[in-house]
Amino acid sequence: MTSFRKSIHNIFVWSYDRGTLQYDIICALILAFIFLVPPSCFVARKIGKSTPSYQNTTVATQIEKTSERR
Repeated sequence: MTSFRKSIHNIFVWSYDRGTLQYDIICALILAFIFLVPPSCFVARKIGKSTPSYQNTTVATQIEKTSERR
């Protein structure tokens, strides 16, 4: 288990020297992620209104609306 932990630590700290097999594998995984993940995964999506519109108004607008009702 300690060798597995050490391997994970080395990957995240990037402690492999250039030209080693581990370095080449990590670089290949990064490049595969860049080129194989569709661009639509990185586009911000519009989320439908899940909250009532009165919760999106400012406090000043809410105060004006309550004073008009009186």
